[in-house]
Amino acid sequence: MVSQQRVLEKTAALKELMKTAGLDGLVITNNIDQFYILGFYFYAGETVLLLYEGGLICFTRQLYEAPLKKMFPFIEVIGQDKERTAAAVAAAARLGLKRVGFDAEKENYMAGSLFKASGFVETDSHISLLRQTKDEYELAILRDSCRIAYETYEYIKPLLKTGVSEFEVAAEMEKFMRIKGASATSFLTIIAFGENTANPHHETSHRKLKDNEAVLMDFGCIYNGYCSDITRSWWHGDKEPEEYTKIWHIVDKARQSGIAAEKPGVAAQKVDATARGIITDAGYGEYFTHRLGHGVGMEIHEEPCNDQTTNAVLKKGNVVTVEPGIYLPGKFGVRLEDTTVITDTGADILTRK
Repeated sequence: MVSQQRVLEKTAALKELMKTAGLDGLVITNNIDQFYILGFYFYAGETVLLLYEGGLICFTRQLYEAPLKKMFPFIEVIGQDKERTAAAVAAAARLGLKRVGFDAEKENYMAGSLFKASGFVETDSHISLLRQTKDEYELAILRDSCRIAYETYEYIKPLLKTGVSEFEVAAEMEKFMRIKGASATSFLTIIAFGENTANPHHETSHRKLKDNEAVLMDFGCIYNGYCSDITRSWWHGDKEPEEYTKIWHIVDKARQSGIAAEKPGVAAQKVDATARGIITDAGYGEYFTHRLGHGVGMEIHEEPCNDQTTNAVLKKGNVVTVEPGIYLPGKFGVRLEDTTVITDTGADILTRK
């Protein structure tokens, strides 16, 4: 559970962004943003938070009222099972708030329409901005989440035998991660054999592993609310084709070069270009068909992203993936991915022991 002090620190940081934006109130309806603020998980649509200079009001289901009041005595908790959005609008009027913001990018149509009709204003994703930079508390959890993912790779690789199905491998990996303390997977586990490895987002299937073919696994877990992401590729068997060996080493060089390019103050676009250049110069540019990486945190895809179009500049505390790949249709593909954190001087790999 997040401490009361952390909740106060996060709301204070958010209030500073509100002041800069000229807001005297902010409604928060996204459940992941709510988890970021309170460290308490609500399902989507269960809760509306109203933050203002004088405090924080939580409109939520009645079943959460008692535990929330016990955990956060400084928060006004109002338990009601219907009309929570309307209740937040009424509270803002009662408090005399003049300029209340809502995150239009994350709002559903019905609530957004009500907020807009009530005079609330569309605002930037202030919480998303805060979530981009992880502090030491968050990084400690992310390290554990990534360690579990890496240990899962170490556990499963020796167990792969000819005849096992993609589904069976995924099930065993997910069981292992849960035993290690994960609450869920970060996304649908991708296990690909043979020609399926040439599809970057292959859907795990009943396909069985044959002798002498490619293996690719892309997976991660959620641990204490934070995601991990790792991809590993290798050849199953003793007759590895020369071209597979070639592209594996090209992709690994691109991975290492991308991580080496990550530093505070460096444009994320440049990181993508550095790794992409390795693959392009080797003659496989057309077979690297996705961005180099993405931010990771409470969600598996966050900002900033290492891609070709972003304007993001990396900062200390950003957690981003580096995942170059080469995919040869109908044959095989290789992707190697690590989750990294930007440090004072460069980047550290989190997906390791």
